[in-house]
Amino acid sequence: MTKNHWRYVLISAAAVAFSTAAGLEPPLRHLIIFARAGTSFSAKQLCSGVLMAGMDPDRMLSEDLAASKGLIQTKIDQTGGRVEASALFGLVRAEAVQNDGDGCSQRINGRPIPQPPSEAAPVSKDPTATGEPWPLVSTASAEPPAIDSKALSKALNRAFREDDPLTPKRTRAVVVVQNGWVIAERYARGIAPEMPLIGWSMSKSITHALIGLAIREGHLDLKRPPTVPEWSDPQDPRQDITLDQLLRMNSGLAFEESTGELNSDLVRMLTQEADMAQFAASKPLAKTPGRKWRYSSGTTNILSRILRHAIDDDQRYWNFPSQQLFRPLGMTTAVLETDNSGTLVGSSLVWASARDWARFGQLYLDDGNWNGQQLLPQNWVRHARTATRGSKKGYGAHWWLSRRKSRHDLPSDSFSAEGYQGQLLLIAPSQRAVVVRLGQTPKKPGFDANDFGADVLSALR
Repeated sequence: MTKNHWRYVLISAAAVAFSTAAGLEPPLRHLIIFARAGTSFSAKQLCSGVLMAGMDPDRMLSEDLAASKGLIQTKIDQTGGRVEASALFGLVRAEAVQNDGDGCSQRINGRPIPQPPSEAAPVSKDPTATGEPWPLVSTASAEPPAIDSKALSKALNRAFREDDPLTPKRTRAVVVVQNGWVIAERYARGIAPEMPLIGWSMSKSITHALIGLAIREGHLDLKRPPTVPEWSDPQDPRQDITLDQLLRMNSGLAFEESTGELNSDLVRMLTQEADMAQFAASKPLAKTPGRKWRYSSGTTNILSRILRHAIDDDQRYWNFPSQQLFRPLGMTTAVLETDNSGTLVGSSLVWASARDWARFGQLYLDDGNWNGQQLLPQNWVRHARTATRGSKKGYGAHWWLSRRKSRHDLPSDSFSAEGYQGQLLLIAPSQRAVVVRLGQTPKKPGFDANDFGADVLSALR
């Protein structure tokens, strides 16, 4: 067959697929699913990574979007602030648009893009050099801590060294803090200290902080069932789900959390749903609330929309993360993006520099206190670190807890925010330390959080 004939066959097959989706043969169904998820993911990542964060587009195509190379075509419009992606000869298309708040949102089914208010960018006072210790907080010790600098340097070397081309690490940034001092930091080629990098599910711990701040402001009550439109029927058993159960991910709601299955609830929510919280809140109960722990990104996005409804003013809601959390901490690079409906994607879409992720970690290390001011409610960090029923003591409230089985080399009091492809914010209270690792590790064997954390902490005295 000629090349044009093959093209005709593929287009015809794809056209039939869209009109008879329920009866697709598995290979073709998988092709359509891949095209839908892949175009959406590609457009969104390039928009945020290139137009907002300033990353090299060729690097993102070869690393972040390597799985779709040759299958998905992309076009970046720097002037218009938009990215288009297409597959199957243009039959499947996706678009992401930069909004005034600097982040990007997907445009789904032609819906207008939400326009969070544009704020004047705060000016960072961080040093430009990365070779000498510097205080992250005003409450830092008078002098930087004594460390085994040689051992710490070797630990960072190992974190960035590529040992196996089949399982790349692709570490992009590491920041180590002890006693309030940044004692070590390192960045991959092309990654600047002020460059925001995606935290993926580390964003969930940001959401925990935002809910705590909303409780402090009187917008929410931890023990009262929140108002969720999809559960408005008085006979709906989901009305009994509490805010605390949502934070602890033992709400009982069904949700398939899988990054490996392109048609999972997680992938569909993040790539194809205009209103992510509505999609997650529409799921039925799979278990009795409060009994069974089940990790769910959908749960976090329900919380994000609960916060939106509680504030009941979109301009204030969109400003809430910046005004209540990011600015008080000096997180000048941090951005929390919205979905196409305008709800903050608290499960996955916080971007911040490694230094700013370290600031957030320092807040939790210091029990919610920042520079002598109690920012989070009293005992809110204790709430995060209290093990959730059903999690086998491995999960608190939107934070991971170290347990002997999975983190046998880490201090027993340590806890962490973690994300897809090896994002890690590790807090070790017994060593007064915060460790940040950001990267793009495509396969789990490429990065081991236990080994990395233990390697770095062993160099601290």
